[in-house]
Amino acid sequence: MENNGMNGERNLIISAKKKFEELYGDLKGTYIFLTPASLILLGDHTHYNDGILLSAAINKYSLILARKRNDYRINLTDLVKEKSVSFLINEINNQDDYHFRHSMCLLKLLNNDGLLTSGFDLVFNSDIPECLGLGTLASNEVGFATSIKKILNLNIANNELLGHVRKCELENLGKISNIAHHYTVKYAAENKLFSIDLRNMGYKSISYKYDNLYLIIANTKEKIPFIADTCNERISECDVGVKGLRLYIWGIKNLRDVEQSFLLRHYHMLPKRIFNRVLYNVNERLRAEEAIKYLKKNMIEEFGHCITQSHWSISHDYELSCDKCDFLVQKSSELSGVLGSKMISCSPWRSTFHLVEKAKSKSYIKQITKAYKNKFGEEPEFFNFTLSNGMKEVSFKKFEMQVAN
Repeated sequence: MENNGMNGERNLIISAKKKFEELYGDLKGTYIFLTPASLILLGDHTHYNDGILLSAAINKYSLILARKRNDYRINLTDLVKEKSVSFLINEINNQDDYHFRHSMCLLKLLNNDGLLTSGFDLVFNSDIPECLGLGTLASNEVGFATSIKKILNLNIANNELLGHVRKCELENLGKISNIAHHYTVKYAAENKLFSIDLRNMGYKSISYKYDNLYLIIANTKEKIPFIADTCNERISECDVGVKGLRLYIWGIKNLRDVEQSFLLRHYHMLPKRIFNRVLYNVNERLRAEEAIKYLKKNMIEEFGHCITQSHWSISHDYELSCDKCDFLVQKSSELSGVLGSKMISCSPWRSTFHLVEKAKSKSYIKQITKAYKNKFGEEPEFFNFTLSNGMKEVSFKKFEMQVAN
């Protein structure tokens, strides 16, 4: 189980610094940016119905080390993918490298707005596990976008920049893209959870006073084939549900406008599969609202129960889980020190997250590993996380002082 804390940040910076010096010479005029990963706790798959989402920024990061150039050349190096690309600004529209497709999309949008007037050198690094899915991608994209704004001094508002990130995700992933991830990694406050209402785009930090808890992720190491297609299929099914409900509820925009009591009284209006998709969405919105109230009242056990309820709804009503994830959630709920458990949505790997008391985390992992191995003949991969603040710029001077000490 990993939890590197400051050592993880330091290692990211040191390896990026080494590569930057190797490729581009000294570090004069460079900036360091760290962007946390994000995890949706509640409200996942309601984002395409103006949902209310509760999320967390967690202490694994993507790192950007970048510097403005005095010419029009753009150099990008990705240490994780071990890929590099170099081109002139006027060649952007001819770039189609798959490994840099999200970055290229953003650069094309900025260039179309007339904002790219100089080139830059940039090295990317990350220690975020892939099983975080969209939370990994959001960290990479928002970190890249914000760093470009800073080093080139771009005249663009932060939320407009996040809108460009969202546009690129929609182009590459479809409606599976979840803007809540982008706002979380950008604006999350330290030791707080993050809530966003996608109907009015209001967002706020919510106090989270439980520093005795870990967010532990269990990765089954089983890849999900065509996960984007599966998630986009659920989106289409919800669209069918909205169209059907409009015959009975005049003027609704989407499932945000559907009341649970009405839906349950009129379950016969929709085919069972479509009804279940709609039911998940309506109930998940209510769970998110309820969980926020519990947090404000410091009712952490009730909050954890909402998370576990959400898993079983996304498993039974949305049919996105699997035997291994269901087992991890069910077995975890039987163990001491576990407050809530749920699968990670829209991840390319079948994975779950668990709120676990720190004092019992080692015992928990030992017990769940044994039970899982007895059941499936293999062991999951574990990561543990704590809450992080949103994206931050790191002072080179401060970093070098930390290394010296």
